[in-house]
Amino acid sequence: MKYSIVFSADRQKEGLKKAQDYIDSECVRLMTPLVPVGLPKYDNSGKLRDSAVIVRPGRIEYTAPFARRDYYNKKVDHRRGGNPKARRMWFEPMKKQHAPQILRGAAAVAGGVAK
Repeated sequence: MKYSIVFSADRQKEGLKKAQDYIDSECVRLMTPLVPVGLPKYDNSGKLRDSAVIVRPGRIEYTAPFARRDYYNKKVDHRRGGNPKARRMWFEPMKKQHAPQILRGAAAVAGGVAK
């Protein structure tokens, strides 16, 4: 015999919101070590790493003026400033490495189980 748990619509929305908040915060936390840091001689040194903002659920933006360039530019040495783990498109390697961990955590926060 199969059993299932039925939640009210409000409880389901609340669980999904908590899961999305968890996913957003974990993505920012896990991306931080991969974000480039500017050379100390620049006024905005290190601000890219600290400029992550969760604009709305599921949307993370880096507000530093050079964030887009550093994310996509193939010609920039992303390890400058002393961060040997820094790289371009830092979301992609973070997602590849940590997706199962993030999904398990989101399922637990929402009151479910990741399969």
